[in-house]
Amino acid sequence: MSDTEYTRTDRAYIDEAVIDVYRQLKKEGNAEAEQAPFDTYKDLFMFAVCVGFENGRRTKPRKGNGGEVPTKVFTEDDLAILKAIAIAETGDVEVLTRFGEILGIAEEYANTGIHEVKSSLVDEGGRPLWNLLNLLNSQNT
Repeated sequence: MSDTEYTRTDRAYIDEAVIDVYRQLKKEGNAEAEQAPFDTYKDLFMFAVCVGFENGRRTKPRKGNGGEVPTKVFTEDDLAILKAIAIAETGDVEVLTRFGEILGIAEEYANTGIHEVKSSLVDEGGRPLWNLLNLLNSQNT
């Protein structure tokens, strides 16, 4: 990414190619948690970032008619995770002074990680919440 792309700090982008996955897994209205286990896009974004980081793969999202997560909704814990991932990725603590770069790294990991999330939670069949629990339990072994 260019330096100008790293200057944005007010939102994280969700690629339009995967926004339907976010919509499917985010609880809306009366949707049951078993079918849509994430309360917010931010929660799913954070999970996808971590999955992408764990798998060591990043893909630059296309900006367009996807979705956005305003940075004001990130908690201090969320930001600590994103910053730690950025430091691990760059090997440079100076990245902490470049929040746009931290977001860019997170977006790329989330853009890759969401495909694994979809594969594990949706494509496996069954109920996404139970598939999520199985995925989390398999990480502990």
